[in-house]
Amino acid sequence: MAGRLHVGAWQGLTATCACIATLVAQAQPAAPPQRPGSPTAATHEVYLTVSFNGEATALISRFRESGGRLYASRKDLLDLGLAEAGLPAGTPDTDVPLDRVNGLTYRYDAAQQSVDLRMPDRLRRPYGVDTRGLQPTPPARSSRGLLINYDAYAQTQGRDSLALWTEERYFSPSGVFSNTGIGYLYGPQRKYVRYDTAWIKSDPTDLRTTQVGDMITSSLDWSRSIRLGGLQWRRNFALRPDLVTFPLPSLGGSAVVPSAVDVYINNVRQFSGNVPSGPFVVNSVPGITGAGTASVVTRDALGRPISTTLPIYIDSRMLSAGLSSYSAELGFLRRNYGLTSFDYNRDPAGSGSVRYGISDALTLEGHAEASTGIYNAGGGALLRLGSAGVLNGSLAGSSGRNTGVQASVGYQYIRSDFSLDARTTRKFGNYGDLASAAVDGTPVADSDDRITVAVPLGQRQTVALSLLSVAYPGVDKSRVGSVAWSYNAGSQVTFNVNAFKDFGQGNSNGVFFSVSIGLGDGRSGNASVGRQNGESTYNVGAVQTPDYGGGWGWGLQTGRNGPVDYRQGWGQYLGRYGQVTATAQSYAGEDSLGLDLNGSVVLMDGHVEAARQIYDGFTLVSTDGVGGVPVLSQNRVIGNTSSNGYLLVPNLNSYQHNQVGIDSLKLPPDARIESTEQDVVPQMLSGVVTRFGVTRYSAASIVLHGADGKPLPVGTRVHYVEGNSDTIVGYDGITFVDGLAARNTLTVTNDKLRCGVTFDYQRPQDGSLPTLGPYACVADSGGWQ
Repeated sequence: MAGRLHVGAWQGLTATCACIATLVAQAQPAAPPQRPGSPTAATHEVYLTVSFNGEATALISRFRESGGRLYASRKDLLDLGLAEAGLPAGTPDTDVPLDRVNGLTYRYDAAQQSVDLRMPDRLRRPYGVDTRGLQPTPPARSSRGLLINYDAYAQTQGRDSLALWTEERYFSPSGVFSNTGIGYLYGPQRKYVRYDTAWIKSDPTDLRTTQVGDMITSSLDWSRSIRLGGLQWRRNFALRPDLVTFPLPSLGGSAVVPSAVDVYINNVRQFSGNVPSGPFVVNSVPGITGAGTASVVTRDALGRPISTTLPIYIDSRMLSAGLSSYSAELGFLRRNYGLTSFDYNRDPAGSGSVRYGISDALTLEGHAEASTGIYNAGGGALLRLGSAGVLNGSLAGSSGRNTGVQASVGYQYIRSDFSLDARTTRKFGNYGDLASAAVDGTPVADSDDRITVAVPLGQRQTVALSLLSVAYPGVDKSRVGSVAWSYNAGSQVTFNVNAFKDFGQGNSNGVFFSVSIGLGDGRSGNASVGRQNGESTYNVGAVQTPDYGGGWGWGLQTGRNGPVDYRQGWGQYLGRYGQVTATAQSYAGEDSLGLDLNGSVVLMDGHVEAARQIYDGFTLVSTDGVGGVPVLSQNRVIGNTSSNGYLLVPNLNSYQHNQVGIDSLKLPPDARIESTEQDVVPQMLSGVVTRFGVTRYSAASIVLHGADGKPLPVGTRVHYVEGNSDTIVGYDGITFVDGLAARNTLTVTNDKLRCGVTFDYQRPQDGSLPTLGPYACVADSGGWQ
């Protein structure tokens, strides 16, 4: 029976049916207690195909029918795509009468076992479309090993010198321990200076990084960082490179029928896909930073395009609603960094920063720091003014040895044909922070004002004007204005003009003109000429950068800076095991030679491998002892495995997809492989062993003949005794047997024959799969097993 059902839908049924229903009800046992919100009359479950507003779907859901009314649990209705805000309150298992949902009507067809739900878009949960379409990243991994990065530099100038910078890094699944420093091995001073030592542990699940040792504290736009030795606990968005932390526009619409949807940002199509009928929302729309317009184009029931356009504004400095960022540090101030190895203030110090997205239009910030005799705290905010830019401001105060206030306010507006960035910061009283309280610290500026305006001129030109005014205690105020013009002439030719003037010093000014030309194949040339503070300068140079896969590079440069002439040239080779650069230069009449050698050594998987310098993650590829196999990184050949089957692939992106593979066409014919490509996701600063299971067949094609010298019949059963495996004879008496030993036995049987063959095997050195025989199959005399 089809029709719209409600409380009075059963009026008009015959009295006979009513009597029968009464008798049946009396004959039934007592109904079990009903759950809250459940119908009180006798019910039965039905499973119905569901359509929305007349549009069929592939959905099937469970309903309860009682007294002509349909009920469904809140959970089932939510699974069908109804909006939670439109449903009555209750638990997920609470039964909801469909006719009690405000705005919803339905048509129940018992014969077809279907229900058509009719409702406005406000009752439906929008269908979400992610325009980026990123594949999920597998969990990051780390093997266990030791890495040593090194950079050795020798120079002949004045007194010859030799210095060696190193990084010792131990990595494991539980974290990374790193130490950096430089040793002066020959020259005016001979000593070792330690830079940073720290243990770092990251957890991608909750985006948290813990660091023990030397660190740089967190800071905001209106605060300053310092070096501490101690403990740091921070949120690290780098552990999820796919995560967009700033607000992106969600563009919504409604499709009358299943439709294609196109998204345009500033009239450039950024996404094209399909949506079902009903409301939808397009998330994570990429394309721009700053102001622009977004257009969503769908089709109506007649196929006519429907376009909706709205202004948008994107600022990557803000946090999405509900997203937070934090960092907390506790330790001792580092002093004389780069000069001494262990110089820390005896007084403990602490620092912390927090940011939180109140909404997509408002991000709040807070920062505090303290040490003996100095306390500092403040707050700030970024407020998006619709599509008219972002206003930011902060207010901080300090007490103790330095008592005062710092206030700042700024505004940024960016669009395709104009951008403005302005900020002013003022200090009142004797405001201070930990950076100024340090022995070798820098005082807080009394005032810091800056403004930059950039205007594109057509498609290839840009003009930027800026004004910077900074005043520090006891130092003359610096007011510098500058203008920059850039012109892209095409064919990899770019012209630039830069001019500046310091209004605080009348004779401090300059103007420069430069041109750069790309010559292809990694070659480029550049030339510049200018005048600064009454002195002329010029520079001409050419560079050939080595290919990432390895090769030679070189550079030549000559010029003058005021009265000083200089010339230099260098040659460079980038190889599998590192990079070497030789330099010859002449400056102000003094000649010198230099030699730089950098690379790394990795101890991993019981193997030592030399490689280029490694800055982040990497992988050690193993082909199980098979050498000469080409290894590909991001579908580009990076090198061949060594004779023992290893190759180190440096500088992979941590916590991201890195496609690493091998070229199977270069493998010997008897090679067997499990896979030719793997998705490698290393942890930060760590290495991963990537194994490609390359094994060797011990196999051959065996030609079997009968006693009459003719090939055995096709389909004859062959049993390999040593390998306990079975195969059959193919055409021309040939059978293929794997897992051969030095001495092998085959038993052959069919309806008319039982015989055996014994033969020797030795794997060919060229990796081929040989054909052995023909062997005469000797009739069974009772000795074959």
